[in-house]
Amino acid sequence: MTNELKEKLLAYGTKAEPFTVHNHIRVTDLQDGEARVELTLQPESLNRWGTAHGGILFALADIAAGTATRTPQEHGKAILTLRQEVCLTVNASIDFLDAAGLGSTLIAVGHVDRMGKSLCFCHTDITDETGRLLATLRTVMDLTGRPLEL
Repeated sequence: MTNELKEKLLAYGTKAEPFTVHNHIRVTDLQDGEARVELTLQPESLNRWGTAHGGILFALADIAAGTATRTPQEHGKAILTLRQEVCLTVNASIDFLDAAGLGSTLIAVGHVDRMGKSLCFCHTDITDETGRLLATLRTVMDLTGRPLEL
């Protein structure tokens, strides 16, 4: 992936969607088959007990998985073509393992496990800034064939 393309994808992942902007979610890094997405917890991201709402954890992990699908993938010794296309979540399952509170920085790292012609299988781990595992997500994404508007 060229630096120019990486910068476009980082900007697309952070600025293109009103939801990510409103919820302070930032795509901070991209590697082959991987995306890192971060969020510093704000008062509006918390549940009534003062910890991260499950919905914000799910959204963070889902965005990391979807963003990872846009990076080059290794397949054996060959790098598959970058798929700069719109993807949609078909199925997802999340396990909530621990809680984080106001001011914590959440880090979701989405990984592509397998990419087919129209489906992509991913997993995402969410940790806090200390490395404590908060949640894990398994995701199946539909690759729509519709190009991204970078």
